[in-house]
Formats: sequence, structure tokens, C-alpha cells
Amino acid sequence: MPRMGLAVKLTLAFAAVAVAAVALTAFLISRATDSAFGVYVTHIRGMGTMMGGMMHEMMGAPEGEFLTTVNQSLWLAGGIAVLAAVGLGLLLARQMAMPLRGLTVAARRIAGGALDERVPVATRDEIGELAASFNAMAEALARNETLRRNMIADIAHELRTPLSVLQGKIEAIQDGVAQPTPREVASLHEEVMLLARLVADLRTLSLADAGQLELRREPVDMTAVAQRVVQAMRAHAEGKGLALALDAQSGAPPVLADPDRVVQVLGNLLSNAIRHTPSGGRVDVRVSARDGQVRLTVADSGPGIPPEDMPHMFERFYRADRSRTRASGGSGLGLAIVRQLMEAMGGRVEVESQPGRGATFTCTFSV
Repeated sequence: MPRMGLAVKLTLAFAAVAVAAVALTAFLISRATDSAFGVYVTHIRGMGTMMGGMMHEMMGAPEGEFLTTVNQSLWLAGGIAVLAAVGLGLLLARQMAMPLRGLTVAARRIAGGALDERVPVATRDEIGELAASFNAMAEALARNETLRRNMIADIAHELRTPLSVLQGKIEAIQDGVAQPTPREVASLHEEVMLLARLVADLRTLSLADAGQLELRREPVDMTAVAQRVVQAMRAHAEGKGLALALDAQSGAPPVLADPDRVVQVLGNLLSNAIRHTPSGGRVDVRVSARDGQVRLTVADSGPGIPPEDMPHMFERFYRADRSRTRASGGSGLGLAIVRQLMEAMGGRVEVESQPGRGATFTCTFSV
């Protein structure tokens, strides 16, 4: 059975409605006319009988011809109305079907990989809203595809550097150029640890994206966690000539979260702050409670974040300072992990910064 297009279906629907309406109207008018005219003729003939038959002789075939002419005119007008309805239905059906046909063609092209395909939005009705939603979907697909390609390229770049170092040093040892001294072994171990951390970070992000990140929720004393992490990071900060201070508000209520993930969040924020703060600066950690929320804040006295980089701070593999290498600037996954972990625990993370005045990252937990 051949497929019937939407335009044909709409046209046939208009025609069917018009025919039914005209036929019903013609039938009702015809019956009403016949009945009324019959009463009239009977009345006239009665008057003719009273007047001696003169009026009766005047009535006859002309009345029948009149009724026939009325009915013919009625059906002719109905036929013209049906043709007009079919024409109007065809016009409206084409106007409705053409945008939908364009959407179908564009969807097929997008399915084939042409993610730059868009459809014009010519109206503000439901079809126009559908076209606008289709374009928004295409924009999101194109953006996600770009992010996916960039992420694959970044992962390959991040893995290539330590693997190249490992390959070069191992080949040098195999060729007898270098000796497996404790220093060389320690260097190899460091590169392996960098690879292990990168893989662990990528796994954390992939699990968070898939909604499969395991969380062990329990009441967490944010002050105790902050004290533990600050104490663990103090030697690293002092080694860079930085002052690391903790200001914890007394009486802050516990929050329902995963304590290990909270430690990971604060550790990433502190590592980021220490890395970007020059020697002689300071990093402050604050814990405060207000309006049923507990806030964990990490503020540094570094150079701050340029305004053009602010929207990208939580993107994967993003480094505000392009001159930084993996060793000095991290892998670019720390802040992305912070955002994913905070969202998984039902919290949020925000950043405020002005060039030359440092940056402040605030994690908010609901009590």
C-alpha cells in the first residue's frame, strides 16, 4: 500500500468535512423548502377554490420548476464550497507539511553526521517552536561532539607525555645508556604515579557522568575534615613559601555527604590554590554556616582569573595559563572533578575572582 503524505491526508480531511457539511446543509434546506413551499401551494390552492378555480389554474408546473431551480442552485453552491474548501485545505496542508518535511530531511542529515544542519524558523506557532527546539538540539549535539573530540585529543596528549618519558628511559636502560639507579627508578615511579592519577581522575569523571559514582553518605563534620586536609597540605604550602590558614566557625552543623569525596574536593581546591599562588602569598580555608547551609571556602592571593576564562574553569583539561605544563599546571581535571563530586552530593561549587586579587572557590552543602 503506497504511503499517504501528511498534505494529502489533511486535504482529504478538509474535503470530507466540507462535503459532509454541504450535504447535510443542502438536505436540511431542501426538506425545509419543499415543506414550506408545499404549505404555501396548498394555501394558494385553497384560496383558488374559494375564488372559483381561477387561482388553481394559475398554479402548476411553474412551482415545480421553482423548486428544482432552488435545489439545483443549492447543490451548485455546495459544489463550489467543496472545491473552495479543498483548495484552502490543500494550501494549508502544504504550509504545514513543508516545514515538517524540512525537519525530516535535516534530521536525516544530522543522523548522517552533518551536525551543522539547521532549519529556518518562519513562524511562531507550534511548528515554529518545534523548529527552534530542533535547532537547539542540533546545537547541543554539535557542542557535545566538539567537547568529545577535544576530550579525546586531550586524553591522548596527557597520556602521551608520561608514556614517552617511560619509553625513553626504559629503552635507555635496555641499551645500556642509563643505569637503573635508585634515582632513575624513582623517576620512573613518578611517571607511573602520574599515569595512575590521570586514569583515576578520568574514571571518577566517567562514573559521575553516568550517574554510577558510589557515595557513602553520612553526617560529616566539615570543620574536622578541613582541619585534616589543611594539616596534610601544610608542608606542601610551606615548601612553596605560602601561608596556609584555617578559619572554622564553631558550631557548624554536620552535613550529609561522603567524607572521602569531601576530602577529595577540598584537596583538589587546595592543590589548585597552592599551584597558582606565587611565593610569599597565602591561602585561606574557611568553614561557615548560614541559612541552613554550610560553606567551605578556599581563597588565595594569586594573580586571579581573567574574565574570559571564568566560564571555562570547571571544564575538563582546561588551563587558564596556556604556558603551564602538566607538571606545573596539573592535568586540568581537578576542578572538573570538584564540580562533578559536588553535584553528585547535592551541593554546588562557585568561583569568584578579579585579576590581581586572587580567586575564591566556595562549596555549598545543604544541612
